[in-house]
Parts: sequence; C-alpha cells; structure tokens
Amino acid sequence: MLRNARKTTLKNLKFTLGQIKNKKQIEKIAMETFENIGKNAIDVARFRKLSPAQVDRIIRAEGIEHLDLACKKGKGVIGLTGHIGNFELLAAYLSLKGYKLSVIGREAYDPRLNRLLVKNRQSVGLENISSSDDLKEIIKVLKGKRILGVLADQDSSRVKGAFVNFFGKLARTPTGPAVLHLKLGSPLVPMFILRNENEKYKIMVKPELKFQPRGDKNKDIADLAQKYTEVLEEIIRQYPSQWLWMHERWKSRPASSGEKF
Repeated sequence: MLRNARKTTLKNLKFTLGQIKNKKQIEKIAMETFENIGKNAIDVARFRKLSPAQVDRIIRAEGIEHLDLACKKGKGVIGLTGHIGNFELLAAYLSLKGYKLSVIGREAYDPRLNRLLVKNRQSVGLENISSSDDLKEIIKVLKGKRILGVLADQDSSRVKGAFVNFFGKLARTPTGPAVLHLKLGSPLVPMFILRNENEKYKIMVKPELKFQPRGDKNKDIADLAQKYTEVLEEIIRQYPSQWLWMHERWKSRPASSGEKF
C-alpha cells in the first residue's frame, strides 16, 4: 500500500510540478509529504489534551475577521478547505474558539479508525456528518447558522462533481459547496491550516468568494467549483509538501475525451 501511495505521489508531482521542479526536488517534496502526514496525525492525537494557552502557542490565525463577517449574514457559512495541512486541526481549533462547526467527513475504510476520528472530533465540540448522510441534514446545519466544514479537492464517486481545470488538467471536483451556496446563499469562505518551519501552525482564512450566477444552473455550479478550485491550487503551489498527493486526483476522465491519466 505504501509503495502504491509513493508511486501515485511521484506521478502526480511530476505531472503538476515537473516543468518547474527537477527530479531531486520532486522526490524531496514527496518525502516531506509523508513526513507531514505523520506529524499531523501525532498533533491531532495530542490536541485535545492541550490547554487553551498551549493551543494559542502552537496555532496562529490570520483573517478570522473574514469568517466573522460571513457568520454575521445569518445564513450559515461553508468553510471550504482541502486535504492540505492539518485540516482536522483547523476544525478543532475553530470549535475550541467558540464557533459552532459541523464537518462533513468521509467514513474511513477501517471502522476502528473511523470511530477514533469521530471521537476526536466530538471531543472538541465538533458535529460529525458523514458524506453519505441525506442532503437535508446538511441543509439543516446551514439553516441553523452553523459553519459547515467541507473538503472539496478529491475525485469521489460518492458525491456529485463537475470537471474543472486543476493544475492544467480536467479533474472531477465535488460540487456540493457550489450547490449549497447557490441554493441557500451561504457564504463560501476558503480557509487553510499550514505547518510552519518551526513546527507550529498558521491558519489562513480568505475573504468570502464572490460569485454572480448567470442563470444557467449547471454552468453556474461548474464555474463556482472552478473558482474555489483555483484558490486551493494557489495554496498547494505555495505549500506543495502539505497536500495529499497520493490521492488519484485525476483518475476520472470526461466521457467525451477518451484520455487516460
């Protein structure tokens, strides 16, 4: 399994960064990617044991005012992030700071690991929602003026998606955040948590995404998915070793293309 993960990581890195990084640099990013995964797992496990003062010493947040402004609109907030940095810690931090937060999480293949992840989330006040739950449950979260944490950067057959440009190649991307925004008017706020060189974290909350629908539902959904995918790509390019490159991000291809990746 580890060998396949490494193979996929190197393939994806070569495809996305091969024109600006040489082989040695790509291999270094791949190694650091796996190192960060291990560090992130340890930090998640110990996070609930930290005091508020200790939490503030290891995590610094920038742009929280953007989240506060979005919350004041009273329509709930779609907190949009990806599998970059310690995304589990991002949700936990916001919950400990008093934000009412629900997170959509894909169930882990190992039931024991899934129970551990859910227990960790609930221990810091997070509401866990399975990606297989009814849409009505998700809508209820936003109508309850809560923040809905969503990871929107993987090719999953479990959720609806649209093909958008990601690192120069079409990638099937979850459209749930776009659908919810267009249906409910809930602000879309990109947010990320990155590990610093000093082994501490920086949370970056971006301004609410502005989008003007044109009236073509399917095109509006795809265009908005493209917009938040571009925000994520920009962050990944800045912090390449902190994204989960081992995911088969470009495995699905448009039916009309006939191409393979």
